[in-house]
Amino acid sequence: MIYILRNPDGTIKTYAERGDDFTLQPGETMDLSPQSFTEYADRFTLKAQNQPGDLVRVHVADPQVKILVSCPGQPSVDVDLNGTIETLQLTQGKAEINLSTAIPGLFIIQPADRRTYAAAGRGMIIVEVTS
Repeated sequence: MIYILRNPDGTIKTYAERGDDFTLQPGETMDLSPQSFTEYADRFTLKAQNQPGDLVRVHVADPQVKILVSCPGQPSVDVDLNGTIETLQLTQGKAEINLSTAIPGLFIIQPADRRTYAAAGRGMIIVEVTS
């Protein structure tokens, strides 16, 4: 069983196997899911350069960065890429996003539907392109 902590607006703040560690702030709520931690975490995942992680650093002119998106059992999923919502068509629950390294900057990739999917753990990646 998984405990899901939600912000006052209903978006997922975090999730854990134990709920007694949470101290709810005003407006926050807690839901329960019968899934295991791994099953819940694997509902939406992002990998950069085939490695899960929160921050990936690359240099200008490095090869483009391949982001692997996994959302098993879904035909499509919306991702938020620097505030722009992109709908990805999934093949067997998977898709790719290729990010250019032509100019320095940050790419922040996370689920667009934060009420359904968490931008915690493997659900969010920041790619920093530096000169």
